[in-house]
Amino acid sequence: MNKRIHITVAAALLAAASTAAMADDGAFFINGNLGQSRYHDSGFNDKTDTAGAVRLGYDWNAGAFSFGAEGGYVDLGKASGLGYVPYYAGPYGGTYGIGAKTSGWLLGGNFKYRFGNNMYLSSRAGWFRSTFDTNVSGLGSQSYSGNGGYAGLGLGYDFNRNFGIGASYDRYHGRATIYGERVGENIDMFSAFAEFRF
Repeated sequence: MNKRIHITVAAALLAAASTAAMADDGAFFINGNLGQSRYHDSGFNDKTDTAGAVRLGYDWNAGAFSFGAEGGYVDLGKASGLGYVPYYAGPYGGTYGIGAKTSGWLLGGNFKYRFGNNMYLSSRAGWFRSTFDTNVSGLGSQSYSGNGGYAGLGLGYDFNRNFGIGASYDRYHGRATIYGERVGENIDMFSAFAEFRF
């Protein structure tokens, strides 16, 4: 098994090196998003909140195309609602306010296609290390984490080689294990972004 892993890593490094050699040039970047999240869980009454993300990475350019690697952090805000526990369940029966705040680290890849007068389409996908900070009124709070993923699309405009703005849509698949059960939450993020390259 270790031999296969070493061969896979070596092949990936050789592919990256040969691809980078074909590229015209490259640049480091920092990208910041600010917008709104929307949770898809029917148990929440208030499903939207302010959301933001920061990404750092490096892009290789080859003509109208760019491709690269990115890492960062996203805060998807909080969703809240009311949860009902039947009174026959014992002393905890009743209605409770519930809330969940989702955030986490990102690691993935991105792709851009430039066209027209400084416009570009972008896409991204990768790993999302999600953390759910949950709260139940009167009972306390707890955090749960797990490995999920993310993917997104964007439309941008470059003012020059070093700065661009745009709008993007991303979907985050948050995952966690709670009391031995694997659970998930899909969260959309609609945002505006600014990107600096250097």
